[in-house]
Amino acid sequence: MDKSSFLMYLDYEEQFTLLSDAEIGQLMRAIMKYEKTRELSELDGMVKMAFSFIKTQLDRDREKRRKTKEREFKNNKWRRNTRGRSEWWTFFISYIRQY
Repeated sequence: MDKSSFLMYLDYEEQFTLLSDAEIGQLMRAIMKYEKTRELSELDGMVKMAFSFIKTQLDRDREKRRKTKEREFKNNKWRRNTRGRSEWWTFFISYIRQY
């Protein structure tokens, strides 16, 4: 699945305030790598703990998006399959209105 974006929540600020700027940089690189490749980076200490909290939310968002896309695909498939019927129905209604 190609992704060009992901959600960052303001709630993450709580984890970020406990880290130095260098650690925040490590954390952001790990998040970007995980979202792009699903690979975990080698992290330690506070950065690893902060990443574990954020990773849980990233996984939930990914699953939610997958379910949404699946539902949209099914709905679009249903619409494509019923398109001919709706044209017939329109014709039928216009025919009846003539009489």
